[in-house]
Amino acid sequence: MQEMAAKLHERVGKATDQVMGRIQKEEVDLYSRFTYLRKPDRLNPSTYTSRDDVQQWRQSLQQFKAKADTVDKLYANADLDLGNALIQQRINQAVAEQIKKVLLESFPWEIIKKKNQLINEFVSDFGDLLTFYDKNWGTWKPGSAASAPAFDDPQVAASYQSLKEKVSVVGTQIEDQYKAMTR
Repeated sequence: MQEMAAKLHERVGKATDQVMGRIQKEEVDLYSRFTYLRKPDRLNPSTYTSRDDVQQWRQSLQQFKAKADTVDKLYANADLDLGNALIQQRINQAVAEQIKKVLLESFPWEIIKKKNQLINEFVSDFGDLLTFYDKNWGTWKPGSAASAPAFDDPQVAASYQSLKEKVSVVGTQIEDQYKAMTR
């Protein structure tokens, strides 16, 4: 009986590693891309050397969005993927269903949903900031503070500050969701 339990445990481990391991790997990649986009230099147009830089960061943002979509799909398919992985490990269907149910209930679904929603907001806001950089190219000078450019037009300065704050606030909220996921 102990041998059967040990084999079942091993098979469940293999199945969960296959599915949850992939989700975890993709989440780590997504978070890495996110932190790269959140570097303070990205929020300072003075660090961009040309409009080509803006376009390259727009491509990076699209790659981040594609990775976020991949992670979102992995979570959406976790039920099916986990069920299939358990069956592939030759675990009885009824037992597999119970194991899958318990495992899926362990996911912090509300946090995952909120994080995904915030990532979409971040992509939109960061895209707006990059569009601002492109449309207002050359209207700023390096400011007295290393991270703050100076604008001659107060309206343009206010628009920049608003966009920068939106990106920063949403970025902090995403960080909070990641922290909550790891508790």
